[in-house]
Amino acid sequence: MSRTSMSKIAKLAGVSKATVSRAINTPDLVKDSTLEMIRQIMEKQNYVYDAVASDLSRQKTSVIGVIIPTIRSSIFADSTYGVEEAASQNGYTIIIGNTNYDIQSSINILRLMEMRRVAGIVLTGLSDEERPIVTKICEMGTPCVVTWETLNSTSFSYVGFDNFKAARAMTNYLISLQHTKIGLIVGPFSKVKRVAQRLAGYKAALEEHGLSYDPNLVIETEYSLMEGKEGARALLSLPDPPTAIFAASDVLAMGAMATIREIGMSVPEDISVAGFDDIDFASCCAPPLTTARIPAYEMGKMAMKVLLELMKKDSHQVNQYCLDTNLIIRESCQVYSGNTTR
Repeated sequence: MSRTSMSKIAKLAGVSKATVSRAINTPDLVKDSTLEMIRQIMEKQNYVYDAVASDLSRQKTSVIGVIIPTIRSSIFADSTYGVEEAASQNGYTIIIGNTNYDIQSSINILRLMEMRRVAGIVLTGLSDEERPIVTKICEMGTPCVVTWETLNSTSFSYVGFDNFKAARAMTNYLISLQHTKIGLIVGPFSKVKRVAQRLAGYKAALEEHGLSYDPNLVIETEYSLMEGKEGARALLSLPDPPTAIFAASDVLAMGAMATIREIGMSVPEDISVAGFDDIDFASCCAPPLTTARIPAYEMGKMAMKVLLELMKKDSHQVNQYCLDTNLIIRESCQVYSGNTTR
């Protein structure tokens, strides 16, 4: 059976071939009634759009590269969904590169995406090691947008948030509840700058209130429930354990709460627990988790919109946006009275 051509679809719809192309690639530019008619005709004719041939004729791909540190995290799924939704609405598809927080893996993925001639790239953070290759990719005409952090540079576009400010705000909140010994379970801050900024925010809040920083109260780990459980176990095994735990990821916080229950303690009566991200499950914990809300979906969607603008203008214009974060106060933290079952 021969393939139905775009020309045939245009003839049946009574529109130009260019209108059919717009309906496929930039549907937002086509009137709703016309778009629906074209789609119905394509479905009836079993029309399959040849994206590869179109990319070759336009000398431009319709694929967006998205680089994330892990596919196992729901918070990165939210930001990736935001990218994908905005991309799909504008006739683009995405491919995902998973780095497992490894810089060399990220560099290898960037090089592969460069060779694949993707239309644009959305990155999760930007390390010093990645900067040279990202600079080269941008200079060659492929726009890149950094997410999940802000940058002290006017050379790169980003849609992020202030990790330092969000972590400092949460630590300040715990201190306002009379906690002076606060444990921190945090991701790989020795490898990832945005995570290091969360540690720096925690330290800054302690300093603001005249509290000394104790490295024994800081657990550097990977992001998983099990790592959160082990982190809490290590903190609660200290001779003088913390009265509150700030887990700089909701997944780590949930793991910490599981350990607290296992050893016969209660949240927040015996120890307060706060998280970071505000994933869907955070409000469903027992008790519901106090956390810092990160606008992950909005960040991904906005990053894709910035990328689209850069691709349309075909320029090296830099756009930088810092989105707001909020403390979501629930039931997992309370004022420290000095009386616990420990």
